[in-house]
Amino acid sequence: MSLTIRCKGCGALLQTTDPQKVGYALSTEHDYCQSCYRLFHYGESAMHFHPEDLPMLPPNSVIVMVSSVLHLDLLFSYPVYRYQPDAKFVYIINQIDLLPKGTNLDKLLHNIKQKANRLSIPYEDLILMSAKNQEDIKHLQEYLKDLNEPNVYLLGVQNSGKTTLFKAITQDKQALAMKKAGLTQEALKKSYDDMMIYDMPGLYQQGYLHEILPYGIYKDLIPDKEINPKIYQLSEGQSLFIEGLIAISFHGQAINPVLYLDRNIRMHRTKEDRVNELIHQKEKHFKIYALSYEEKQFKIPEGKVQITFADMGFMQLEGPGWIKVTYPKGLHISLSEALFND
Repeated sequence: MSLTIRCKGCGALLQTTDPQKVGYALSTEHDYCQSCYRLFHYGESAMHFHPEDLPMLPPNSVIVMVSSVLHLDLLFSYPVYRYQPDAKFVYIINQIDLLPKGTNLDKLLHNIKQKANRLSIPYEDLILMSAKNQEDIKHLQEYLKDLNEPNVYLLGVQNSGKTTLFKAITQDKQALAMKKAGLTQEALKKSYDDMMIYDMPGLYQQGYLHEILPYGIYKDLIPDKEINPKIYQLSEGQSLFIEGLIAISFHGQAINPVLYLDRNIRMHRTKEDRVNELIHQKEKHFKIYALSYEEKQFKIPEGKVQITFADMGFMQLEGPGWIKVTYPKGLHISLSEALFND
C-alpha cells in the first residue's frame, strides 16, 4: 500500500494527529488534507497559512515571477534577484484574458519593459500570457526547454495564477487552483520533459481581500472572466460606491473614471456629503461591507494613472485633480502609473 506523504492540493505534509494544524487528514492514504477536501468539494475555506519569507532557491534554476494583470502595481516589488543573483529570471504577466478585447498589449509590454529598465530589474524575458490559453502554454513550454535548466520555480503573489500555470505546464490533475489566498502550503513539484517544475507558496501581500472578508464573499469579487470596463461621467462632488466597500469622491478633471472590476460587482452613485451617512448605516444599505473604514486622499497628476483596489481590480483616470477614497481599514490601495490603454 502506498502512502500519500503530502497533500496533492496544497502540498502540506499530511498528519493525522492534530486537526488544528496544517495538513490534517483522516488518513495519510488520502489525496487531500481536510482543508483542501472541504474547499474542493464544498467550497468551504479552512486554515491555510501565508508565508512571508522568500524561499531558498538554487543558482542553476529558472525563477518565473508570475504576476496577475490585476497586480501590476506590485510588479517588481519583490527583489528575489537579490537573494539568488545567479538564477535566470523570467517575468510572466498572467491573466491577460481578463483584459478587454482591444487592449493595446504591445504598449503594455513596452511600458513594463521601460519600468523594469528604470528599476534595473534583471530578466531573461517578459511574457504576457494567459495560463488558460493552450497556445500560450505551448509557447511557454518550448521557451522553458530552450533555457535548458533542470529546475523551474513559479513564484508570485497569492492568487496570481501560479497553480493554474503549474497544472497547465505539467498536466497535473490534482493540485487545487482556486481563488483562495494562501492555498499552496509547501512547494508542489512535478517533472516536465527534463525539468522539475515547482509551484511555490504564494508570496504574502498585506491588505488583500482575504484579510477583510470571508472566502465565500471575496472569491466572487475577484474577476475570473474578461472584464467589461465601465466608464462613469460624474459631476464635481459626486461619489461612487463599489459595493459597500469603497467610496470614491472626485474633484478636478479626474471625474471620468474607467473601472476594471468583476462584471457582477454592484456600483452606486451618491453625493459626497452622503458617504459618511451610508457607511454609518452600511448594514441597511449594502449586502457587502466591512467592519471599519479609513480614508485617504490621492492627488492625481496630469496624465493617466491607475488606482488599484487590492486584488479586486483597478480604476484608471486622468488628472489633474484629486480623489478621496473611503475603504476598509487595512485594505491595499495604491496610486501608480497606468501601464496600458484600451
